[in-house]
Amino acid sequence: MALDAIRIDDDEFCFSTLDLIERSFGVTLPKDLRHIATAGDLFDEITRLRPPSGTGERCDSAMVFYLLRRLFATVNPGKRITPTAQLKDISELPPKALRTFLAGQTGLAMPRVAPGMKSLAALLLTPVAVFLMLRWVDAFGAGAIAIAGLCLFLSDRGTFTGPWETLRSLSLAIAQENVAALAEMGARDRPEDWWRRFTQILADAAEPVGDEVRPLFSRRIGRDTRIELT
Repeated sequence: MALDAIRIDDDEFCFSTLDLIERSFGVTLPKDLRHIATAGDLFDEITRLRPPSGTGERCDSAMVFYLLRRLFATVNPGKRITPTAQLKDISELPPKALRTFLAGQTGLAMPRVAPGMKSLAALLLTPVAVFLMLRWVDAFGAGAIAIAGLCLFLSDRGTFTGPWETLRSLSLAIAQENVAALAEMGARDRPEDWWRRFTQILADAAEPVGDEVRPLFSRRIGRDTRIELT
């Protein structure tokens, strides 16, 4: 049964979800989207700007997996690279450096890397520095704390979680961020393929629906499912 509606944070939708849709599908959406009420409305807007060609025969995520496997095989000769391989076990690079390396080698957009403990520590130091500055308690100390927080943030290498956990999770995330680019490389370029990736993007941004796992409830997003911004 299709969902009646999905709820997405207004800022998340405007500054993250729409940006990802534009990058992935290779389109520039109009500034005024007041006519968009349902998932089908937004999908029609995307396909109007860049209609699927109906060509291509290859699975996009499989294409990405084999591309990544070749890259990892060059730095891990003789090591068996499987979809369930943990990225931390097959890469000597930390997550952020690995992201830069893979983007340069493949020419594809990469998913974000989750922040590590250093970024979290920097986040905790920020209000302390702001408090000291506003209260004029210790301007020198506030500056030192702010600099320490910035250094921690810049030195954070990220963590191997989320899409960066396994080769399979990374392949799926890259496929989701590069629909148009992979179509040009020979991936299936049909409306149903675009719809699958489109609903996954919406599901990732939406608030959870009951106890359903996000990748699964994307299948319940239909053309008439309303997009409600909160």
